[in-house]
Amino acid sequence: MSIKFKAQKRNISFQKGVDKYAYVQLADLFSKLSQTKVINEAPLRSGISKGAINVACDAPGEIFKAWTTSVEDVRQELDRASLP
Repeated sequence: MSIKFKAQKRNISFQKGVDKYAYVQLADLFSKLSQTKVINEAPLRSGISKGAINVACDAPGEIFKAWTTSVEDVRQELDRASLP
């Protein structure tokens, strides 16, 4: 993974009429990490087991798959979540 940062001078004041400038770093260019790389690296840095991280990474995808195959359940959830 590579990240390229750029620094910009910006007014960071929260008061009208008062200028306070500082350099702020922003990510300019980055590449996507593979899930395998994250799952292998995260246990080394966090102390969380590789299995737990693997399950946490896979769970959202599995939930989306289940929802998309059960259209009626999604429709009911959307009806419950809709505002009056």
